[in-house]
Amino acid sequence: MRPLFLLALLGLALAVAPGEALPDFQLLDPKGSLVIPKTMPKPAVIVFWASWCTVCKAEFPSLHELAGKAKVPFFVISREPKDTKEVVLNYMKAYPRFIPLLASSTDTPARVAERFKILGQPWTLVVDKEGKVVALFAGRAGKEALLDALLLAGAEVE
Repeated sequence: MRPLFLLALLGLALAVAPGEALPDFQLLDPKGSLVIPKTMPKPAVIVFWASWCTVCKAEFPSLHELAGKAKVPFFVISREPKDTKEVVLNYMKAYPRFIPLLASSTDTPARVAERFKILGQPWTLVVDKEGKVVALFAGRAGKEALLDALLLAGAEVE
């Protein structure tokens, strides 16, 4: 097997798994409101990304299109410590349907990525109404597979 494939399999084995509840986090939305797993709207999609990630750049347009069809929030969390609030908000101007989650006084996006055991980017999680992970995609999430996961999570999709 190829080393990158093995690394991806190892990462999936270590990451938060389908059926598990979301790890705790306390991040802020762009308006400064606190977002935590217990109170965040669900079902939802959470995408871990980085501003320099070429796969993220390639995938975001199709994810953004799907965010327009799905009646669920798409939260994006940069796992890159160098992605400041300004960098993230400027990047997200091209993707207004995404909700970037930013550092709070008690938590940072990079620490949240560690708590989720995210090893790369993009990593996409689909969360059901109960706050449990339904699907996890390491690397590019196929549009059809993500759509299937959203339906499994109980999301309404046009």
